[in-house]
Amino acid sequence: MSVSEPLARLAVRSIEDLVGLVPYLIGFHPEESLVAMVLENGRVAVTARIDLDAITDAGALDPLLARLFGRFPGAEAWFLAYTDDDDLAWQVLADCVELAGLVRLGRVLQVGSHRWRADCPDGDSGRLAGVSAAAAQAAVLGLPARSSRRELAVGIAGPPDAEVEALVREFDARSTELEAMGVVARRRLLKRLLAQKPPLAFADCVRLAVLVTSTEGQLAALRAIRWRNADQQLERWTQVVRHCLTGCRPVVLGLLGLAAWQTGDGALEVVCLEELEKLDRGSPVAWLLGWVNSEVVPPQEWEDQREAWLSAIAAELRAGDRPPSPPRR
Repeated sequence: MSVSEPLARLAVRSIEDLVGLVPYLIGFHPEESLVAMVLENGRVAVTARIDLDAITDAGALDPLLARLFGRFPGAEAWFLAYTDDDDLAWQVLADCVELAGLVRLGRVLQVGSHRWRADCPDGDSGRLAGVSAAAAQAAVLGLPARSSRRELAVGIAGPPDAEVEALVREFDARSTELEAMGVVARRRLLKRLLAQKPPLAFADCVRLAVLVTSTEGQLAALRAIRWRNADQQLERWTQVVRHCLTGCRPVVLGLLGLAAWQTGDGALEVVCLEELEKLDRGSPVAWLLGWVNSEVVPPQEWEDQREAWLSAIAAELRAGDRPPSPPRR
């Protein structure tokens, strides 16, 4: 599941607005997906997306909707099933109607390749054409709308095979350089690199990747992620992850995913989490990223709870174990 929060309040005035906004709010054009859009006073508060395949079993939708309505108890939810399979779409949407109840339900829509249909299989419909006013507003605000989820995975992939040999040499050289510097000098260098505005030099990307593999380096990098600098952090770790050998990727992916969470880019957050779980799912940074996603933790809580959470992560990093219980909110 991916959860995205708009950086600005976007008004929704029509079904065309709603459908047009979705790719900007979740970060890409969805396929075979259920999108739950939570609205308060006619404005989008949060948007969640999940694969249709993941919610076909009885009861599979319950945890997602419980978390969303628990966070927004007075809101209404619109549900959009993105598929050309009519039977599947309306089966899933019927489950949404039952779980949400009439008080919390906005409308339900099937969105196919060329048309949308609202409320029921024979309900109002319209063609998918052009850019709605709300979508244009989202584009102006800089919200991303990638062509597909696959584009996200490509964006965080490591170096191409042709560059690996040169990258290995660079990692060897920078690792030797950093070892010769001493603890205090490395700490100062990391502080400078974390404060430096992207883009970074190739050698500095490698230095950062090496520095954050240590417990102290990882904690310093986590502490540097703030709401006010999240865009810079996102750019920084996106650049580093593209110049990163496999051994350094887990921490960098975790930092990138947390920066994506702070910017409201839930799609990128989840892609980072999925890749991270393949590499090192038991690491504290992977666990933290998975927890904030599954519990729909709002980005604002990072500012209030960061030090407490990082203290718990520091203890786990030093002990080499996974956090035994969720951080207190």
